[in-house]
Amino acid sequence: MAPVTGFYRFAQTVLTPIMAPWVRIEATGEEHLPADGGFLLVANHLSNVDPLCLCWYFMGRGTAVRFLAKKSMFAVPVFGRVIAGMGLIPVDRDVSPGAVLEPTRRALRAGEVVGIYPEGTLTREPDEWPMAFKSGAARLALDTGVPVIPLSQWGAQDIQGRYDSTIDLRPGRRIRYRFGAPVDLSDLMGEQGSSDRKAVAEATARLHAAVTSGVEELRGRKAPDRVWDPQTKEGPWWEYEQRIAAKKAAKRARRGGRPRPGGGR
Repeated sequence: MAPVTGFYRFAQTVLTPIMAPWVRIEATGEEHLPADGGFLLVANHLSNVDPLCLCWYFMGRGTAVRFLAKKSMFAVPVFGRVIAGMGLIPVDRDVSPGAVLEPTRRALRAGEVVGIYPEGTLTREPDEWPMAFKSGAARLALDTGVPVIPLSQWGAQDIQGRYDSTIDLRPGRRIRYRFGAPVDLSDLMGEQGSSDRKAVAEATARLHAAVTSGVEELRGRKAPDRVWDPQTKEGPWWEYEQRIAAKKAAKRARRGGRPRPGGGR
């Protein structure tokens, strides 16, 4: 695993006076974290502050965690250099599904720690339980054979809610992490790797179950039997999307239906 050095060390220096009084992370299950070598962190996604807080936690352990980010973000002036310096992994969604994860495979095989949110976006489940996972994390695990550590978290949604533009900056905001035992995928490993669709589906289900079990422990109650499909057009996320669509429609109406400069409506 990569230590905190270079730009990452600089970021830690900048973040310390901000994060130290602001966020209080309580973690259990740290004995499950490998002492060396690469591994994949698989977590539920509650808030836009999730990656920042997780990076901060691992900075305290002297470990750099790499996340995935859209390739286009690396072209943004200044910001692109910052995230490149932080070691984020560019994801080119214009290439084939198999190729899109290749930079992440290389990072894991090189002994890096990679964090991934398999839901692909903030959970849309009405009560903030983990929704259905995409298959990327399972495919990475089957192709690389690295340990997969389930991370269940709770509390970040109280710092910034899913559909809130404001952040609670009061000191002592509490986030709880529960690191589970490595998910056993040994019986699914084979020469086909992620080409084995049945193995990918089963691995994805196991990862979801492990993360959800941890969230149940943190919340002190059982998750719904139904795993939420992110395409379900109901609940808070859909109401939010409808509000955004209504605002855009109102703006177009005020412009008399004229397209915006540069194309689009």
